[in-house]
Amino acid sequence: MKRNPLNTNQQLHNESDFLGSPVIVDHGYLITNHLQRMHDCLCRSLECHSRICLMRFDLYVPAHVSTTVLCSNVVITKFIASLRAKLEHAHSLSRNEGHRVHDAYMRHMWCREVSGNGRLHYHVALTLNYAAYAFMGQFNLESRNMYTRIHEAWACALGMHVSDVPGYVHIPVNPTHQIVRGDEASFNDAFYRVSYFSKMETKEYGQGIHTFGCSRS
Repeated sequence: MKRNPLNTNQQLHNESDFLGSPVIVDHGYLITNHLQRMHDCLCRSLECHSRICLMRFDLYVPAHVSTTVLCSNVVITKFIASLRAKLEHAHSLSRNEGHRVHDAYMRHMWCREVSGNGRLHYHVALTLNYAAYAFMGQFNLESRNMYTRIHEAWACALGMHVSDVPGYVHIPVNPTHQIVRGDEASFNDAFYRVSYFSKMETKEYGQGIHTFGCSRS
């Protein structure tokens, strides 16, 4: 099997499907290791919930951040931890108010890329119990929804005020997917979307920095 010449620990994939699910092939080789981990992550999520919501968005790193941020993945680690804490806090408040609270353990997938103009950014996807989170909600920072929490968590990771980060969070068209256990089409649609994370191009190699992350449990 062909290996990545820039990282021989990675196997490369160049077929139009992976484990029976279609994948993006327009950007050249995909990294098999990453495809496998994302496939496993979606399957684990569906083992826990009959329906899950996959949320997709991008996080951009401002040019003025310190070199420490650019030379590590500390910001994405802080973002994930901050967002998870915000979800747990929201659930605690709802539970204390006597509302029914659905389990909403958050799993994540991300890849780190550098665009042609040198701009560092992360592509991110989350999986959550659909009964708890089905949409991002209104796109304004006054709402107490996932849209706001994503912005707040990125602001926390960057050490910025939340009002200054909208330009550094990009919500794409159709940012959510409902995946239903046993519904192959819904699984395939979501997996095809995140297969982009595994592309070999636009990744940084030889710098000792991970270019991909995914929940293991």
